[in-house]
Amino acid sequence: MDQHLVVFKEVAARKSFSRAAEALHMSQPAVSQYIAALEKELGTRLLERSNMFVELNKAGKIVYQYTLEILRNYEQMQILVSDLKNEPRGELKIGASYTIGEYVLPRLLAELQETYPQIVPEVSIGNTEEIGSKLLNHEIDIGLIEGNYSHQQMSVEQFATDKMYIIVGNRTSFITEEQFSIGDLEKETWIIREEGSGTRKVVEEFFQKHHLSPERILTFGSTQTIKEGVEAGLGISLLSDLTFAKEIQLNRIRKLSVDDTPIQRKFSIIKNHYEFHPKALQVFENLVKHTINIGS
Repeated sequence: MDQHLVVFKEVAARKSFSRAAEALHMSQPAVSQYIAALEKELGTRLLERSNMFVELNKAGKIVYQYTLEILRNYEQMQILVSDLKNEPRGELKIGASYTIGEYVLPRLLAELQETYPQIVPEVSIGNTEEIGSKLLNHEIDIGLIEGNYSHQQMSVEQFATDKMYIIVGNRTSFITEEQFSIGDLEKETWIIREEGSGTRKVVEEFFQKHHLSPERILTFGSTQTIKEGVEAGLGISLLSDLTFAKEIQLNRIRKLSVDDTPIQRKFSIIKNHYEFHPKALQVFENLVKHTINIGS
């Protein structure tokens, strides 16, 4: 591997010769020499320097993008050669939307580590849109999301069915009938997830399908906060039954029997068509498909 590109990548990413030197365990003069040699070879300056910062110029931005691609291809080459000789190993970057990441992924990772201890998972949790973007930007190798993420570079494969219920806190003086109509819900305060969330999308589709326009909607950024709000009597919500099993057992939250519920949605695996798929990724994907059997 060309050390000049490795050094250049660190300097460009950290915008500092000293921080790059620290990360690479090199002296700052050595880092400067590598950059000077690369600029001499290419016949142009790549970095604009001042006492306060280091910035890429136009030529530097071009070289930086190709450097990332070259280093990524080199890393992929090493993994593929290793795959021919060894058991699955190495780092696997997994992205998961919140419901899957917090309530499904932990047991998958436990089984993965038990069976393939040489695979090192690195997990990113975000909403569905964030996980899709991370995959497109090569920040993760595989994503597990709620619903679909549509992009021409993506392959999407469903691996499980989830059930979602309208829930209310047990300490509230909510309607006491066994069965509720959709219209009963319009005057209630709804607590929903943020834009880009797979759960938020299901709620919005439910509103649209039944022509619901709740008088008051609160937006929270996490499922845990929503559950606590429901439990406290702040409002009602629509969540996966994976997320509130403990609260049901502790009699803190209850499901409402409402027309057209529970709502079923799909959990999906997303991958980038244009990325190579090392053995570690294939092993994890097979584990997901054969281990998870929610609601089906």
